[in-house]
Amino acid sequence: MRRSIQDYLRLAEIGNRLRGVFELWGYLEVTFPAIEEYSPGIRKGTKLAYDNAFYLINPDPTSRIIRAFSDEEIRLFYITEVLNGSTRGEWQAGVEMIGLPGVPAEPIIVAITALEALGVEEFYIDIGSLEVWREATEGIEEFRNVVFGALIRRNFEPIDRLPIPGEKKEELWRLFNFRGRRSGFEKLDRLLRIIDDERVFIDLGTVRPQPYYTDVIFEIYSPEVGKPIGGGGEYTVGEKPAAGFYLDMMALSRLYTGKKRGRTKLSLDDPAKAYREAKGLVKLGIPVEVGK
Repeated sequence: MRRSIQDYLRLAEIGNRLRGVFELWGYLEVTFPAIEEYSPGIRKGTKLAYDNAFYLINPDPTSRIIRAFSDEEIRLFYITEVLNGSTRGEWQAGVEMIGLPGVPAEPIIVAITALEALGVEEFYIDIGSLEVWREATEGIEEFRNVVFGALIRRNFEPIDRLPIPGEKKEELWRLFNFRGRRSGFEKLDRLLRIIDDERVFIDLGTVRPQPYYTDVIFEIYSPEVGKPIGGGGEYTVGEKPAAGFYLDMMALSRLYTGKKRGRTKLSLDDPAKAYREAKGLVKLGIPVEVGK
């Protein structure tokens, strides 16, 4: 579907709101060039061949950050379009926290405040753990890929067909269907205590397909949208712990209330006076509109 100028103005407004929230949390904006030289570690993007070399157009920001900031301890955010093999992609806003205390709780809390800043109050976040599933599949490592594939598709049938003991299938079934606020897994239970938000749940059936995630992963849902509106997880940069998330800005445009902060309106009857006052108000962070 072709997007209108109003769609892009709405995306820009959402981006500005998110940018303000991320900056309040101490995150710095990182901007990448549209074209990246091809590397197996860079995810997504649309391939381009030029002058006997291969490139990617607008690939996944997290994989670019992992490669570019291997020696940093830093908080970053981005707002960009991400392509996935075609000429049209999805607009994403996200944060990445590298090598600092607070991983992975802080990025989840930042995501909550970002949604609230957009007027999105009705959402929930499901948190899962790759490590829980690695431990659960010890002894059946040869079937681990089948188990993770079933989790990604949210379909237990491939697991049910595996030639493994019934007790193991029952254990995997319980994990597959667990959703609650206390799991018995200390890392996840502690994470929920830190986040302290009733819209956040432990859902052990939640996994994400990106290969760089190491343990905790999460997805963000709204009952008004039929797919996740965001997600993220833990990963490592060098040997440093890191975590981040992205938000689907087109999905957010369906949820955004559009409530604007009040602006001080100044008349143009005396332009010099109006713009002098406007400059003073902007310096104080007060929105203005100079008009008739």
